Amino acid sequence: MNELSKYLCLLLRHHPEKAELDMDGHGWVSVEQLIEGVDRYSNYKLDRELLERIVAEDNKGRYRFDENHEKIKCCQGHSVPWVEPELDYCEPPEFLYHGTTTKALEAIVESKAIKKMKRHAVHMQADISKAWQSAERWHKTPVVLKIAASEMYREGYRFGVTENKVWCTEEVPVKYICDKIYKK
Repeated sequence: MNELSKYLCLLLRHHPEKAELDMDGHGWVSVEQLIEGVDRYSNYKLDRELLERIVAEDNKGRYRFDENHEKIKCCQGHSVPWVEPELDYCEPPEFLYHGTTTKALEAIVESKAIKKMKRHAVHMQADISKAWQSAERWHKTPVVLKIAASEMYREGYRFGVTENKVWCTEEVPVKYICDKIYKK
């Protein structure tokens, strides 16, 4: 099930064309089309019951159904250029956390900012344990960066939060990194 969930993320965040999905401007696709696309274009078999279970059990809350469970999307993390994540723009908490690796931290310091890379935004968490989940997924030396989000906001940076509580902004200059945490 974990491998199938990763494949769904690939389709819903980065490559809807691999399953011939008609994705709208906010990343929504038809559940029926997703099931048919997975069954037709991959080695996985997906039905509605399994999809419902994947969405319900996802520990990061990555997926959302519409009210009638006829459409599905990933909440954030898209690299598809025409998708605009649905964010609630508001003031962030005083601090947010960004999970990364020590290798990526070198690039961050060199470029003088946490960049959004190929995604629509830099992702941060209010809960440090969720930032650790992100940092550890790369199977390299993890590090969590503590971000002075409230200060950034006061200085004109815009923040949005997704339905699954991931905080997003365009970039984080290194001057707002107030701590580097190397151990949980």
